[in-house]
Amino acid sequence: MRVQAFFAVLMVGLLVSAPAMAGKVSYVDGVGKWVPSGCTAPAPMAAMDHNPEAKANALNARVAEHNQFVSVAEAYMNCVSQEAQRDAEAFGQLITSSAQGIINQTQSDISESATRAQAKSATE
Repeated sequence: MRVQAFFAVLMVGLLVSAPAMAGKVSYVDGVGKWVPSGCTAPAPMAAMDHNPEAKANALNARVAEHNQFVSVAEAYMNCVSQEAQRDAEAFGQLITSSAQGIINQTQSDISESATRAQAKSATE
């Protein structure tokens, strides 16, 4: 339960800082999901005919079409990888800075508590 609450708070923090993120993050039923927003997936190719009587020119055209699809798909995968890397770095920085803020606030609370305790004991 604590882990889910932590991730829910973390996801809200992530969504609040969304301008620094390229992809989109969702969190539903305890499951987080990231999808790229700056990359366009290639349209899948139609299935090739398995006609042994097909002419060589038609087969060569399909092979060229397949090679073009592979090239576009590779560019898409590179885009996704780069966007994910940038978001992972931004997400890591978000966690680190948020944790440091919590630590700083807790240290401040401890110092204030010690000051109040010393002041109270001095008046007694």
